[in-house]
Amino acid sequence: MGQIVSMLVFLLILCGMAAGWLYRRNLQLAKLVAQQSQETIRQAEVLNARNERYRALLRQSVDGIIVLDAESWRIQEANERFRKIMGFHEAEVVWLHIQDLAISADIMTDLEQALATGENRAQRRFLRKDGQSVTVEFSATRISYGNKMAVVATFRDITEQVRLQEALRKDVKTAGQVQRSLLPADLDTGQVSVRTIFEPHHMVSGDFFHYTFIKGGQVLAGYMIDVAGHGLGTALQTAALNVLMQETYLMDSPLIDKVRWINQTVMRYFTEETFAAMICFEFDFTSTTLTLVPTGITGFFTASEANNGLVKTGGSLLGIIPELDITELVLHVKTGDTFYFVTDGILDLVEVNSLPASLDLRDFDSTTKWFNQLIKTNRRWDDASGLFIKLN
Repeated sequence: MGQIVSMLVFLLILCGMAAGWLYRRNLQLAKLVAQQSQETIRQAEVLNARNERYRALLRQSVDGIIVLDAESWRIQEANERFRKIMGFHEAEVVWLHIQDLAISADIMTDLEQALATGENRAQRRFLRKDGQSVTVEFSATRISYGNKMAVVATFRDITEQVRLQEALRKDVKTAGQVQRSLLPADLDTGQVSVRTIFEPHHMVSGDFFHYTFIKGGQVLAGYMIDVAGHGLGTALQTAALNVLMQETYLMDSPLIDKVRWINQTVMRYFTEETFAAMICFEFDFTSTTLTLVPTGITGFFTASEANNGLVKTGGSLLGIIPELDITELVLHVKTGDTFYFVTDGILDLVEVNSLPASLDLRDFDSTTKWFNQLIKTNRRWDDASGLFIKLN
């Protein structure tokens, strides 16, 4: 009987121990399940947050965004901005083929390149639902998810920007045509021959020149202007200088005083960053003299009794200081003398290429031809203008 009781007690102890172990094991399992559930919840929250950021990116992007299937090239997803650019509702745009929207067939080349290299950028025109064209900056990037490939394409509408640029280009072109129309034509008389070069670096130039007969035809007066800079602003400042120089033709004053008046007046039209180089001349056929006042033009070419080749000049630039440091040069001239007034665009090219030893500056036609070839066969970084005069 005692053995049976002992056995029962032992079994009860074993059962208690087993129950305790099972309890602790269940607690551990419950804790593990809870931890795994929390991790699953955390991962789900991270995934949801990531998806929400993705959706927010699509919704709030200033650019149109689409996701294209890399096999069919059909739209899988499109954000609101893309639909607004193209004029579609959400249900209308999904699964459209990209070629249904593109005006140019080059879009497929763009996408194939993005798929091959990872990304590609281009400017392309697309067709809106209402039939109007839209110009976009197009960027395509290859992505992968799972075992599939796709291309994410962004669209930035630059239609208005392109329109404004085209309007500005037309305005600049018109300004260039007007500027060129104001230049004097070539001339041949019994007294003088005149040839000109006018080659803007862009469509408008900071250079300008003019000449005319004054004092009853006994004096040929003129000037060459080179305003610093390029573009419409510079062309307007050149035009202002031209108007002022036209007024000096009517003044009965020494040439140097005319230039000083020009400087005082032009400072009202120039900004602190603006200045101009100029050379003014008067050929007096009665006294057979040439009067020159250079202001910043660094030289001219001549074949005359006094000089042959480059004559270096200087003087203060216009529009910087009220009182110019300039001098008036007077040269005696005779029949056959030639003078070649040029701006920095030509002077710089001559400095690089040098005058050919075989070039005779007295040969007016050959020298004029050489200067024309110089500016057309060499890379220029400035406007190039020339006013060439031969005394007959």
